[in-house]
This record gives sequence, C-alpha cells and structure tokens, in this order.
Amino acid sequence: MWEILVHVAGEAGGDSTIFTSTPVHTCPGKIGYSMWRGWRKWSVILTVMATFLTTVVNGSERIRPNIVILVADDLGIGDVGCYGNDTIDTPHIDRLAKEGVKLNHHLAAASMCTPSRAALLTARYPQRYGLVGDENTPMVNVHVASRVGLPLDEVTLATALSAANYSTAAVGKWHLGQNCGLLGRGCRGPHQHGFKSFYGLPFTLVMESAGHHPFWIFPLNGPDPFYKMILTVWLVMVSWAIWRKWRRSRMFIGFTLLLILTSLSWFLHTHYRFHTARWWQVSPWMDQHMNSLLMDNDQVVEQPLELEGLSQRLVARSVHFINTHAHDGKPFFLYHSFPHVHEPMFTSKNNTGMSVHGRYGDNVEEMDNGVGEILAALDQHNLAQSTIVYFLSDHGGHLEAVDTNGQRTGGYNGPFKGGKGQGGSEGGIRIPGILRWPGHIPANTTVATPTSLLDTLPTMLHLAGLPTLSELLPLLPQRELDGMDIADLLTNGVASPSRSFLHHCGREIHAVRLVYNTQVYKLHMVGYKWSPGSTQCGWGSHTLCSCFDVIDYSHLPQLYELSSDPFEDHPVSENSTRYLQVTGIMKQFLAEWKARIPYPPSQYSNKWNTMHSMWLQPFKSFL
Repeated sequence: MWEILVHVAGEAGGDSTIFTSTPVHTCPGKIGYSMWRGWRKWSVILTVMATFLTTVVNGSERIRPNIVILVADDLGIGDVGCYGNDTIDTPHIDRLAKEGVKLNHHLAAASMCTPSRAALLTARYPQRYGLVGDENTPMVNVHVASRVGLPLDEVTLATALSAANYSTAAVGKWHLGQNCGLLGRGCRGPHQHGFKSFYGLPFTLVMESAGHHPFWIFPLNGPDPFYKMILTVWLVMVSWAIWRKWRRSRMFIGFTLLLILTSLSWFLHTHYRFHTARWWQVSPWMDQHMNSLLMDNDQVVEQPLELEGLSQRLVARSVHFINTHAHDGKPFFLYHSFPHVHEPMFTSKNNTGMSVHGRYGDNVEEMDNGVGEILAALDQHNLAQSTIVYFLSDHGGHLEAVDTNGQRTGGYNGPFKGGKGQGGSEGGIRIPGILRWPGHIPANTTVATPTSLLDTLPTMLHLAGLPTLSELLPLLPQRELDGMDIADLLTNGVASPSRSFLHHCGREIHAVRLVYNTQVYKLHMVGYKWSPGSTQCGWGSHTLCSCFDVIDYSHLPQLYELSSDPFEDHPVSENSTRYLQVTGIMKQFLAEWKARIPYPPSQYSNKWNTMHSMWLQPFKSFL
C-alpha cells in the first residue's frame, strides 16, 4: 500500500500532472503553483487511500480484469470480415467477434481522429472543451510542437484506472497533444492523462511521412514572385559588397544582418503557410521531419519516422508490456492505437501484395496480424479469461483517398452513406466495435442497440468492479459524462429504453439520433455536397467534404427511422403525424441542450497555440 502511495504521489508531484483542476491555459505564479501542486499531490494520495480502504472494508482486494483497447485508424466498418467483408482476411478480429459481442450499431463521437479519440478516453463530447475544428481552422491537431490538445483537467479512463492501482501504457498513435516545454523538453502528453508509459507517434501519419521531400526550394519559374524578389536582393547585396571591396567593417556587419533576415524570410515563406488560407500548414519537409516522429516516453527515438516495420515495432512493445505485467499482481490497462489504416499505405515485405484490394487491403491484413500477436500474448500467459478486449475504429473510412497512381487507399463503409469528415453521415461515424471477456460477456452474440465509443469509460469501470468516476475520484471537480454504462447490455442484453446521440461536425450539430425502445430515429439538420452519383466529395488524399459548405435542412430537417431503414434510403414523410411528433421532440431536445451546454471556442481558433512553434519542437538526441 505504501509503495503505491509513494509512486502515485511522485507522479502527481512531478511533471506528469496526472490530476489537476487547473485549466490548460492557466499559468499560476510561483507561490500559487507550489500550493496547487501540493494540493494535487495530497488529493491523489487521499483518493488512492480511499479506494484502497474501500476494498479492505468490503473484505479483500478484488482481482480486477486487465483491459486492452485496440484502436484502428480510419478503418471502415465494411473492411472487416465479421461485418460482411469476404475479400479481406481478418481472422483475428473475427475471432474476437466469435468469442465476444459484436456491436452492430456502434458509433464514433466524431468523424475525425483527434476529437473522436478524446471522446473515447473521456466519455465527453470534445465540443465541451474545444478540441474540435471551426471554419478557417484545422479540424484536428496538426503539429507536435503546439499548445493545443486534451486539457489537463479532463479525466481519462487511464487516470481513473491509475487511481485504482492499474499499470497503464499507451502504444501507437496519440494525436491528443504533447504539451512540450521550451526546447521540446517534457513532452509528456499521455503521461499527463494517466498513462505511466508511452511508446508511439505523438502526432499521426500523414502522406508527407513517406517519400523524400527537399528542404531547399527556390522555384524561380513559379507564379510566386517572392523568390525572384529574394534572389534580386541577394544579387544586389553581393554586387554592392564586391564593388565596395568590403572597405568598412560596418558594411560587413550590415551585409551579414541583411543576409540573415532574407534567409529567415525565405525559410518562413517556404516552409510555413502563414500567408495562405491554410495558415496552420507547413511544407512536406517540415511535416516529415518535425511531425513524423516516434517517441519512447518523452524522448524522440526516430526522426523522421521509419515506416517500414513500424506496425511490428509497436506491436512488439505492447507484447513486451503484457509479458512484463502478466504476473506482477496488478491489473493492467493497455491502449494500443494502430497507425493502420491511415495513409500513407505501407506494409512489411511479408505482407506486401497479399490482398486483392491492393495496398489498403495489405494494411488491413497487417493490422489484423498485429491484433493476433497481442491476443497470442494474452493466451501465452493464460490471461484471456481475465482480460477485457475492446476493438474499434476511431471513425469511418476515408472514401476520397487515392494515391499518386490512382489506386484507392481509403476504407469501405459498407452500404452506409458518407465517410470520414462527415460528422452527420452514417458512414463517417458507424464503426466496428467488438468486446470480449470470456465467462462474463456471452460469446458469438450481436447487439443491435445503438452504442457509442463515448460509453467506454463508465462501462469499463463497471465491468472492472470499480465505483463510478465521481466515487473513484471524489476530490476532483465533477464532470458530466456523455457516455453511458452499457455493462448490463453487454453481459445480459439489458438496454436503456431511451437515449439520444449528437453528431457534430466541428462545433456544429449536424444530426441527432433518438433511441426509443426498438425504434431509432435520426434527424439530419444539414446535407453534404456529394459528387454526383456518390456519397463522397471528389478524390484526393487531402480531400474531404466540408463541414461548413453544406446544404441547410434546418427549415425542414430530414428524418429517418433506422431500425426499418438502416441505410437512409426512405425519409419519413414530412406530412406525416409521426414526422411532426418525432421532430418536435428532437428539436426541443436540441434547444434545451444548446441552452444548457454552451460550447467554448475551438482551441484551433487561437493561431498562436495551433501553429507549429519551433521553440517547442522535440528533437532526437544524438548523444
């Protein structure tokens, strides 16, 4: 017991900042910070003591299940065998479905990576804390060295499980902010949210992660006159210096300063995009060398990222974590986030060319192999019966994605319309979801009741036999959760009679879903400007439907009953009594929600915090 307190107190008192009620933008003074840090340390100690004493009073400390969450990136629901795909081999994911429960109406909280992953860990809509895009801003975190991310005062599943004496680890893609200090020191994003170790990508994969991208760019024949101007200034400076024969030292100093100034201007103009509408972007070279990193805790170990064998290295680290903690007397929580199947498409030589679906199929199958290796590690230590495994995708597949050769590199969302980036479209938010816990969750079953990845935190606490979040961490500010505890649904098939879901695109609500007994209604407030004959918006790796250039249905929203019309082919008649009754209920719910939960501005609307900040950039040490 004492060792646990010392460990947790040390984590709380150091840079990890596991628990805090101070907002992410607060900068307390020296005295205030010391008082705050002391309060935080003792709050953690008292919380752990309360949790421990509760188990003692109840008899003995219960052996709690391990928890393994496996997150795919951009995987479409139609890409997995157990969801109907018969041309891509996913035997290990299919095995999970046979040994557990398959959620047939499982929903992401957002159709983009960063907000959806934040919701997965916090059980709260990311709109509540501004981790969503807005018009003329990025829609996700776009740099490692920036000040945006999951706020420190948001409580995650890892935070809660750490307080319950779980060993916790995050492996793979993070994409929720690193909170780096000056000169890239102390980049401890996952550690500040309850994870005791991290090995993976602090950012995400981007197309620029692959290939070669030049640093020296000077396109004199291009439409941008800036480079001709810079060249002219340089030539005039050199010619004048030669003519004057460097007669005065002041001349040399002035020449040097002017050379530095013009060179800096070239760098900022070439490698940053402040002068464009997409002010947050950087050059391909910068994306590859500043954002495409692999970190081991707070140290950069690969810069730029080595794509070949990446999936295998990440899986090996998760297997090592399982091997290390299999028999140490403490339960563990492993959050493994695959880089697949996000672009760019890369696979090991052993998996290249194995799928009839080209490189995308190879990616899916390589990811499935990784799932198999992690399951095998659990089997090796006889942990299957004592481990909850949850497999999901963060959102729907990227329909528009193609590579430079025209080969499709995006996912398949089955018969559901739309895809990634479309927060109100079913294809953008309907995801695979599978849970396995032998002896507790019945095998080979399906659940048609709508569920969400928002439900993860309260459900896992219940399944682990832990109290609710407010009871587990009573000294922390209380948070209203948007996810529900669905443990009874998973174990006994008992569903809540009614429930509502909000589907956002950025800060805007694009659709509402109402569950009432066996009926599921979905109300569309907007429509997307799809290309003719499709449910996507053109083609391209960086192409997505706009959240803001949409068709406004607010004057006459489209209503569907998904239990009888799951693919939204036949809207409920606008002249029917049912339409009037259901839309009236849902509009009232929306009005009450907006009045009760005002959303803060998008974090990304602050350009200073969102842009790439070189002074916060972590670098690989060569010592």
